[in-house]
Amino acid sequence: METVQTFQDVVELAKGAHYTIVLDEHLRALKPGLEDEGFKVVLPRQGAGDSEIKELAKGGWTIATRNSRDFIDDALHYDYDVIAVEDVKFIDTKPDRSNQTVAKIAGAIMRSQLASRKGNFILRVRDDGSFHLRQLP
Repeated sequence: METVQTFQDVVELAKGAHYTIVLDEHLRALKPGLEDEGFKVVLPRQGAGDSEIKELAKGGWTIATRNSRDFIDDALHYDYDVIAVEDVKFIDTKPDRSNQTVAKIAGAIMRSQLASRKGNFILRVRDDGSFHLRQLP
């Protein structure tokens, strides 16, 4: 009689099992929609400064912001990624999956495979939903 050996594959995302996004203050309205898309979303305390947001995101999380210049220089030091939405003209505030801004961000994350990439990146989301991904030096 043959013995059958069972294997169980485990896939580990480079950024962790739950992709975590820290929303800059001006993007707080995106939290419910991003959570509906399956992302873990963390909000810094109201009025938090950039250094506090960087500290919160350290260790592999991602900061979504309309001020990417404030976060790019320290991304390697704190080990976080940046999602830049400066080019998105209208920030939708609908609290669900019909939110167009959420759709652009979620689509760019999925198509760029940002969650499975090792290293630190900036993902620039454009108004038409396209994106540009660049590894930070």
